Amino acid sequence: MNTATQPTLIFIPDISGFTHFVSNTEITHSRHIIEELLETLLEANEIGLEVSEIEGDAILFYRFGQAPTAAELLAQVQKMFVRFHAHLKKYETHRICHCGACRTAHDLTLKFIAHYGDIAQNKIKEYTKLFGKDVIVAHRLLKNDIEHHEYALFTDPLVKACSTWVEVPEAAWTGVQRSEQEYDSGPVKYCYLALAPLMDRVPDPAPEDYRIPGVTAQILQSEALIGAPMKMVFDVISDLPWRAKWIAGSDPEVTSLNHAILQEGSTHKCLANGSVTVSHDFHRQPDSISFSETNQERNFTVIYTLYRINSLKTRVVARAFMKHNPVRKLVFRLFVKKKLLKAYAETMANLSGYCQSLIQAGKLHQYAIETENGEPAAAR
Repeated sequence: MNTATQPTLIFIPDISGFTHFVSNTEITHSRHIIEELLETLLEANEIGLEVSEIEGDAILFYRFGQAPTAAELLAQVQKMFVRFHAHLKKYETHRICHCGACRTAHDLTLKFIAHYGDIAQNKIKEYTKLFGKDVIVAHRLLKNDIEHHEYALFTDPLVKACSTWVEVPEAAWTGVQRSEQEYDSGPVKYCYLALAPLMDRVPDPAPEDYRIPGVTAQILQSEALIGAPMKMVFDVISDLPWRAKWIAGSDPEVTSLNHAILQEGSTHKCLANGSVTVSHDFHRQPDSISFSETNQERNFTVIYTLYRINSLKTRVVARAFMKHNPVRKLVFRLFVKKKLLKAYAETMANLSGYCQSLIQAGKLHQYAIETENGEPAAAR
């Protein structure tokens, strides 16, 4: 069933850049990266845009009623663009994976298509979609002859509906250019602004230190020999949502996850009585991988180190540290240490058993971090 048409802004941020993948790992990671970027764009919506649908690497936004002002549109484009690239900058400095998708994420680009026309809503059972010629026009404009990789395109119908468009040359970050495109539906005139000058407004990530401040004391060490390749063991350990499957005393589901792909600053909570933990300080050598996990209160840290014994054996060592405090250290030794060592032993046994099941089935773990092509960025 079609409802009556009404004047509507169509606003499409479109991400492009991923083209070739050579492994399932890259496909999985590219999907996660795109999802995070789309969420960033959704969270930057400040002019009351509604979502019609998410189409792969693009979002089809709309807003019924009066056309936005030029100031609204320019501010919206700038906010989404700056947040998009700020996310990519932080991702580049904090990533530890070297698969093709993760290595090339910083090459992703963003463009915007903005159009204004008469749109209806097509309702089929519980589903609602935008319907009309102007929806087609907006989609056609994603393919054009603009030479810039990143730009904001505004069609003439939108410009004419926007009473303040004459202010754009003064408010814009660069000069406005005009062009016209011929499609099967007819010619479409538009103007556009290059977005490259906005890169100067993208902030650099602030330095972050997740370690315990001040003097620390080692309070525990636990280790085990796992009958599996170092890479497999690391893939299992680095899969934060999977922690609930093998860590003793864990919650049924891992929560407080802030990244789908493990990186500097990834958080998770897996223990019923534990706190949110931050993963950081990743270092790789040819035959070892080490990283730290510190609780958000920054008073307890575990450093995990994986040593390659041979192609089928890995030694895993976990060393726990806390803020130097003689009283707390004594309390830990008397009432906590024995119980925690038992939990670590059970956890290592679960880890070993799961890795053995993969080897026997001739499978790899479903989640993978590629470290073989170089050191993690944080270790450089």
